[in-house]
Amino acid sequence: MGALVELTSRPCAFIEGKAKREEVYGAIMGNLAKIRDAISKAGLKTQGPALAVFLSADDDGFSYRAMIALDAPPDPKLTLPDPVKLGQTPVGKSMKFEHRGEYDDIDSTYDAITAYLDEKGVDAQDVFVEEYLNEPKSSDDPNGQVDIYVLTR
Repeated sequence: MGALVELTSRPCAFIEGKAKREEVYGAIMGNLAKIRDAISKAGLKTQGPALAVFLSADDDGFSYRAMIALDAPPDPKLTLPDPVKLGQTPVGKSMKFEHRGEYDDIDSTYDAITAYLDEKGVDAQDVFVEEYLNEPKSSDDPNGQVDIYVLTR
């Protein structure tokens, strides 16, 4: 199950958001579209699949950062339109897991990840990174491909 990998930091453009559980997929995809528009207008180039970094969760939903990695650091004087900001992707030791299928079913993958981490005694941070290898048009598209990274201590 979880493969050990090292995430390397890359420059990125991101939007911080909060969404209810049932709205998180649409919120992230909407923010990724805003980021793509802003970086395209700024003449920046992307590198790799889009990401979502989940910062916290509660009964109401999730706080997250939708982000798109850039192929090179942008000019430090560059500003993007609100709410798009410039930053860095997560860095550090992590475990990689795969979710294939409907995004609506991703909770079952997270349940399996949590059980695996508990069973193996892995000391994980409360930060999860989803990497969207493809971006289905809806959360119930059966062709979804998401890699999930759990940052470890």
